[in-house]
Amino acid sequence: MSKTSKISLFSTDIVQIFLLLTLGTLVPSSCKRAETFPALGEQVASPVDVAVAPGEGYFYALNADFDRTFNAGSLLVIDTEGNKKSAISVPRLGRNIAIAGNDMLVTFDADGTSRSAEAILYDVSTPEAPREVTRLDLGCSPLNTVMRDGYKHFAIACENAGDAGGILIGTLADDRTQTTVKLVRTYGTARRAMHLDPVNELLFAFPTDYGMQTWMDLDLDDSSTFAADGTQTSVPNEIPDDYERTRRARSNLSQRNIYQFIVYDLATERAATPEPFPFRDAKSTEVDKELRWIYFNPEGFGGVPDSDAGLTSTTATRRYYRTNFFAAAHDPDDVAAFYLSHRGHVDSVTGLGSSQANDVLRVALTGDPRVKADGTVPLTSDYLQFTRVYGRGVEDNEKGLHYPGDIDVKHVQGEKMLFVNHFRDLVNWTRSQVYFGIAAKSLGRDYWSSEIGNSEPDAQNSYYQVAVTSTGRAAACSFYGNKVILFDVVPGAAIKEHLIVQ
Repeated sequence: MSKTSKISLFSTDIVQIFLLLTLGTLVPSSCKRAETFPALGEQVASPVDVAVAPGEGYFYALNADFDRTFNAGSLLVIDTEGNKKSAISVPRLGRNIAIAGNDMLVTFDADGTSRSAEAILYDVSTPEAPREVTRLDLGCSPLNTVMRDGYKHFAIACENAGDAGGILIGTLADDRTQTTVKLVRTYGTARRAMHLDPVNELLFAFPTDYGMQTWMDLDLDDSSTFAADGTQTSVPNEIPDDYERTRRARSNLSQRNIYQFIVYDLATERAATPEPFPFRDAKSTEVDKELRWIYFNPEGFGGVPDSDAGLTSTTATRRYYRTNFFAAAHDPDDVAAFYLSHRGHVDSVTGLGSSQANDVLRVALTGDPRVKADGTVPLTSDYLQFTRVYGRGVEDNEKGLHYPGDIDVKHVQGEKMLFVNHFRDLVNWTRSQVYFGIAAKSLGRDYWSSEIGNSEPDAQNSYYQVAVTSTGRAAACSFYGNKVILFDVVPGAAIKEHLIVQ
């Protein structure tokens, strides 16, 4: 398999096809000898995620071996100068790394053999030597994990649990070997972008389109409310009128849930009886009230709101409904705020969609999102405020190439910085549309930004995911190039490659 034909990180169908094709080679028949594979050792093979170790002296790189060259994965420990310190053997098809305090959770997809999807919990109190603590069976293909330092619960988003869009909630036990995880929801649509609020004990999860984007932001009218019998009243209710005007529209949940995020109340679900964190059916009243509408028309640093796609009013009867969010990052200075990477798309036939998306937003919690005592669900605009912090500025010089994925927000040399990974892969995009980039932007006084990118079709220096230290040393994966690339970031000056580990 050539490097340019590697499986897309975002296409479940392609992953499943790959697994079916390789399954036949995993079970030797009576007339075939078992395959032999070279040892992976400290080599780099399809790295899919990077993370900063506690103390910031090391990076962890997760080798997925998507090509099945080695029939094994690894967790590679690299110091900040690019020296390989060790390689810990792990299953193939790794997905992501999450670290909180001295706990590190690494997830893996099923590989078509008897091994199912799982997560491995490590103790990283000795950062250069992660120690395996326990393994957790997931039962679904993991997409992302979110943990917070000092908080005992974590969340894993899945792609194919039940009717898709699964959310698992885990609990770190005092004796970490007794840590548990369980499926609590199947919302119908994958939601990779998650923010875990440990203070308010809330989980926010936003919908994600994994292929070459077809979902679109839409400007829709909400001037009425329609009852189950079709009765119309002239009162806005956040639901677009076109999505509830007829019985068929009201029953078509798939068209609406790509414009809905999740507010999951961990405190309430933990206290549920007869067991904590129960699985609730997608049609239950509780789940229906967890689904909230995403709409905003943010003013960015330049003070200019969106005005495309026919948006003619910002009153209560006209809303800009949004979709496709890839990642979230908490605000290190404000427990009531987080950041979201948002992807945009314009339909070439209808012209619908938002050409002014492909940005990063700061989301501030300004009110209480919990369901009120009388059962009323608060409006999104009553408790969330969206501000664009990246996009439509100097960083839009490569308009049409940007496609924000993983993000991180860190204080680097005293300056609060946003880091953005752009990743338009080789499977879901034509060769002329491929783009990989790492951007850095100051969130301080002058809003300085800089970017390093690669649009070469062979993508040997593709950038995927990003991890940053407070000194400005950063790392990204080259999934297609089998490399880990280190960067230097000097706020106000530049971002540049430091060296390549391969």
